[in-house]
Formats: sequence, C-alpha cells, structure tokens
Amino acid sequence: MQGAKDEFLPAGLAVKMAELTGKINREIAVYINRKGNIIDVSVGDSSTVSLPEVEGRKDLARLVGVRCIHTHPNGEGMVSLVDLNSLVKMRLDAMVAVGVKDGRITEIYAALPVRDENGNLGKTTVYGPFGKDDKRMNRLWDIILETDKLKSTVVHLNESDEERAVLVGLETSSKVIVGGKSEGERSLDELEELARTAGAVVLEKIIQRRPAKDPAFFIGRGKVEELSLICQALDANLIIFDDELSGVQMRNIEEMTGVKVVDRTTLILDIFAKRARSREGKLQVELAQLKYRVSRLVGLGTQLSRLGGGIGTRGPGEKKLEVDRRHIKRRISFLEAQLKDVEKRRNSFRESRTRNAIPTIALVGYTNAGKSTLMNRLCESNVLAEDKLFATLDPTTRSFRLSDGREALLIDTVGFIRKLPHELVEAFKSTLEEAVYADMLIHVVDASNEEAEEQVKVVNDILESLGAANKPVIMALNKMDMVKGGLRLAISNPNGRIFEISAVTGQGIDAMLEGIREMLPEDEKEVRLFIPYSDGWVISYIYQNGRILEQVHGESGTEVKALIKKHRLKPVRAYICGKYPV
Repeated sequence: MQGAKDEFLPAGLAVKMAELTGKINREIAVYINRKGNIIDVSVGDSSTVSLPEVEGRKDLARLVGVRCIHTHPNGEGMVSLVDLNSLVKMRLDAMVAVGVKDGRITEIYAALPVRDENGNLGKTTVYGPFGKDDKRMNRLWDIILETDKLKSTVVHLNESDEERAVLVGLETSSKVIVGGKSEGERSLDELEELARTAGAVVLEKIIQRRPAKDPAFFIGRGKVEELSLICQALDANLIIFDDELSGVQMRNIEEMTGVKVVDRTTLILDIFAKRARSREGKLQVELAQLKYRVSRLVGLGTQLSRLGGGIGTRGPGEKKLEVDRRHIKRRISFLEAQLKDVEKRRNSFRESRTRNAIPTIALVGYTNAGKSTLMNRLCESNVLAEDKLFATLDPTTRSFRLSDGREALLIDTVGFIRKLPHELVEAFKSTLEEAVYADMLIHVVDASNEEAEEQVKVVNDILESLGAANKPVIMALNKMDMVKGGLRLAISNPNGRIFEISAVTGQGIDAMLEGIREMLPEDEKEVRLFIPYSDGWVISYIYQNGRILEQVHGESGTEVKALIKKHRLKPVRAYICGKYPV
C-alpha cells in the first residue's frame, strides 16, 4: 500500500479494515514489515483472532521488523492482555489495536516492546488513544528503531521448561460457605498447593458455575474458548482441572486451547511419582498411573480409537490402540504380582509383631497435618517432615516407650486428601491397611486450618471405606501454637479422647501419651513367683518377656513380683504363687 513504509498506521488501510470489520463483525489482523509490505492477513471472531507466527530475524535479541494492526469490533481500542503477550512472544515491532463501532474507527492504541534492566525484550509500553488521522503515531518509529539498536546482555528465550499453569474448577451446586469461600473455591485453593508441590507456577484460578458437567468440554465450549484467551494472555503452557476428566474431554480441551491439559488425579499421581522412594512406593505409584491411563486410551485421539469408526480409523490405528492396551495390561499384571510379594513380607512383619505382642499405633490424617513431625517428637527420630502436601509416601515405623515403660510401634502413613483418586487407594491398599491392623489410631488434625472440620470428615470417610472406622482413636489437634484467638472446632471423637498439642513445641504431648497408655489394651499381667536358684533361666525369661518390679533373695531361691506378657506366661506358670512363701 502506498505510503505504508513511512506511515506507522496507513490511514487508508485502517479505514478499510474498519469498514470490513463492521460488515462481518470479526477481528481483522494485518501484518506489515518495515518496507511497507503486507505479509499476512488473518480473520477471527468477535472475541479473538488467530495470530500466526511470522518469519523475522533469527537474532533473539532483536525485533522481527513486523508490526501487527488489528481491529476490535466492540469499539474499544485498548490493547488486551492477549495482544501484549503476543507482542512480547513474537518480538513484534508494535501491536496496534483499532477500535471499531458501526464500521467507523473510534480510537487507536499502540503497544511497543521495551527492554528490561538486562536489555531483554520482556516489557511493554502502551501509547494512545490516537485519532484516525493522528500524526503523532509516526513518532513511534523513533522509539521502535532505538529499541532495536540496543542489545541484551543476556538472551532469555520466552520458552522454558517452567510449567505455567491456569487452574480450573467446576461448581454444579451451591455448597456451604466456610471462611467466605465456597466448597469449589476451597478445593481450588488446595489444587493450587498441589500444583506448587509438583513444581508448577500458578498464574490464574478460574471457577465455572453451571448446573452439570459438559460431556464434551467439562466446563462448556464457550468457557473453554475464554480459557484459551486467558492462556494466551498469560502465556500459560498448562491447564489443571480440579476434577477427573475423561479422555474425550481432555482431547477436546487440548485441541481448542493448544495447551497441555491434566486433571487433579494426574497431578496427584505425578506428585506421588516424584516423592516415592522405596521399591514398594514406586511399584504402587506406577500401578496407579497405568490403571488410570488404560481407562483413557479410547479418546486420546481418533487415530488410536477403535470406537471412532469410518475412514482413517481402521487398520494401524486400531492395532496401535490394542498394542498399547495389551502392553499396559501386561505391565499391570507384573506390578500386581510384585506387590503381592511385598504384601506377603508386610504380613509376615505384622504376624511377628502380633507374636511379640508389641502394640502398634498408626498415625493417620489429612496431608500436611504434621504426622511426621509428631513421629519425630514421640520417637526422637528424624523422619522427613516438610511443609508440603504428601511429604510422606512410604510408611515409616519407629518404636517408642509409653509412660508405663511398655514399648509400642508408631507407623507413619500417607496423608489423605479430598478427591483422593480411586486408583491410588487401590494401589496403596497394603500400605493403608496399616491403619486397619493397628491396635490404635492417632488422628492428627491441623487445628490452625480453617477447613479442619471438613478435613476430619474426609479422613473419617476414607477410614470407613478401609474398614478402620471403629478402632480406638486419639484425636490430636496439632499446631496449637499457630492457633490465634482460642480454638472453636465442632469436632467430636466417639472412639476416644481429644488432645490439643503442638508437635513442634511439645505442648500437650505428655497428656496425650498418658491418654494413649490408658486406651491401649493391657497386654501384661502382674504376677508373683518363687524361683529356686537351680532354675535361674526363669529370671532371664522374665527380663525378655516382661519387667521385674521387686525381687527378694532367700535361702533357697528368689521371690519376684513382675509384669509379664499374658501370652508368655505358660512356661513360668508353675512358679507363680498367690503370695510370697514364708
């Protein structure tokens, strides 16, 4: 177009674009190089426009020498977040937005790139508003050329391995508000913690409210289109949904947004995969991942789906799907066999503890409630304890002594969470059964969390599903050192007592230990014995299987008062007497 080389925004071009935009009610984008040649044109809908990759200089420290002029049919000329993101990502000379109303130009804004303190092209400045024939726009050339002369000291690519996530939740009904937030908002907050634990940077959280899930797009097609724009504006490369998605939903959303999509289950499985250290833990996580994946093979792409039907879905596509499915099922069978062997060893350990009558106590609770910290306090151990979700995956067992001198085993288990994937519960069944076979449970609650009551319900529901709901329970309201203004929790414990503690400071620990001693079933019996000197083995036997409380040496033997484990009394029963002999 004549004069385009000298004019920042050719007047005739802008007027024509406005006229066409008014007729079709769609955005129009024109890309012009510095010679004034139009190198590309694209047409979008009334809310977005496709911004194609443009060929420019390969020097990542320089601008590509192309400016984008595009229209906004809503009459507003202000550049959007999507515009600014595209300007930086494509290293354009400028992004010009022309507001159009009824086929006429209303206002014009222009965004130009700016170098940061290191000289990198990562910031923007917006100029305007300008009128249709405003000559001040031509001064922007000087700014662009000056910016392009500067060199960056360190070149940083826009693309990186960093996962920049947008979180999406769905509420289908109105639920109870806690702390000013609905159930869906609280669940999304927890998803944010999960995402950060997995190493993602959370850019935005979105809640969609609708009567029911959309079978094709989960949150609805229109909301997915809006989500696509948000991802463009924020330069997000990951979308995480707070619920489980079907293979079809995942594929549809990825195709529409062009961004990788994962759901809550996939995210939790990923965290478990990163945190598992023992062989058993790694086997359990892989099994859960494969079981989740095999149910979603159909829907991951019509080229793999035998259900797709029609031209292009026969032959190799069906073959690949079946090969993938057979391979995964073979691997699942192998992992299940391996875990059965591990389970046999775990059962033998349990039987050994039963034979030795060592009481076992399982720590259960919501993730990040402080179970590992409490174990370290009670057992004087150094189990990994972090302020992160699922810091503990592999069950850890440590011994400690009760206030009456009895030895007990404390088992730290994996933390629970709302919407805990079914695949994980199945895969970790042998680990979670530690709670089923334990003599007592210590239910650790984060009393400083405003959702403590809801978290208690989640844990109780999972314990009930495991068949461990009727165990004697000590409920430890932990982190009392962080509670301000007094504790007012509507929590009851029908199976035991409640203690307010702090695993960090030691507050309330002694009282809780006394409560544990009172609730643990007595396994020892106090007896009196007379042991002749010729049967000295009895004294050694008592030390191995109980405790001597008193002993008096006489002429022919030793008089003993002792506590002995009930199931170990038979070999020494002949030496028991009602009172000391005269």
